[in-house]
Amino acid sequence: MQVVFAFLAVFLVSANAMEDKDVLELWTKFQEDFGKSYRSPLEARKRFAIFQDNLNFIEAHNQLFESGQSTFSMGINQFADWSRSEFSSYVNQGLVKERQTLRNGKVFVPSENFVEPDSVDWRNKGVVTPVKDQQACGACWAFSTTGSLEGQYALKTGELVSLSEQNLVDCSKNNYNVGCNGGFTTSAFEYVKIHGINSEEDYPYENSEGKCRADDQKTITKIVDYVHIPVGNEKALVEAITTIGPVSVAVDASDDFGFYANGIFDGNCTTTELNHEILAVGFGSENGKQFYIVKNSWGNSWGEQGYIRLPRNSNNKCGVTTDSSFPII
Repeated sequence: MQVVFAFLAVFLVSANAMEDKDVLELWTKFQEDFGKSYRSPLEARKRFAIFQDNLNFIEAHNQLFESGQSTFSMGINQFADWSRSEFSSYVNQGLVKERQTLRNGKVFVPSENFVEPDSVDWRNKGVVTPVKDQQACGACWAFSTTGSLEGQYALKTGELVSLSEQNLVDCSKNNYNVGCNGGFTTSAFEYVKIHGINSEEDYPYENSEGKCRADDQKTITKIVDYVHIPVGNEKALVEAITTIGPVSVAVDASDDFGFYANGIFDGNCTTTELNHEILAVGFGSENGKQFYIVKNSWGNSWGEQGYIRLPRNSNNKCGVTTDSSFPII
């Protein structure tokens, strides 16, 4: 129902003008579909005012989309009653700002003989788990980590197992992983290399951080090492996705990214201010425009049932080729 409403809302808020009753109906539907409740009438009025501003923003953008001036549409989702500053704070907590000065792991070496296929989609090959939702916890790094681990484990064993983000949030804390306040996939890989990781079933997600409760007897897998894709090398990233499997990538998910509904994203973002880690599971093209298929961790009512298509061969849009990696099992 939530997915249907998200796409219905794209249509509704694309009209040239909206009546007050339409806005109120959307507001009521939004609260019902996303389980929204507010502490007081004052808070509800504040959220409604933000919701109206966001509707205007979405409407203005979708007029550009309908006239062919943008390649993606926007829609109502769980962020529709959040201010821009609130969304920015949420996204920016996902990656800690200090970077490791020493990059451990290996470096991916592209093949001279690689022939790029027209498309790849690992979702069709049984190595990608259903879309998950990090909720309020800034643990995108953990979801990106489990996504690439799940893919490699499935490819090696033939068994697709949902792995535990909570295990990583609670246990892989160090100078670069700080639970719900951010982290990095590579730091999480370092943890899994030594300690392994439990399944989602044995260590379910809690949308908060707590004491480490990992059970060594229930470890699903460890890793041998991990591999970095050369910075900015789009051909190397495409080859890795094709020959290795799903790859963890970091992007700038600020601003326009939040209300993405469908299409190939061409909104505002930088190539260097990375703040969100996600999972590239394939690539393809549409009407001559190339794109990556990327799994997000904001639930399946966001975007294209939890996915976004980011431009490929488009000057490293949103920094998608700036910091990418995968594990070796």
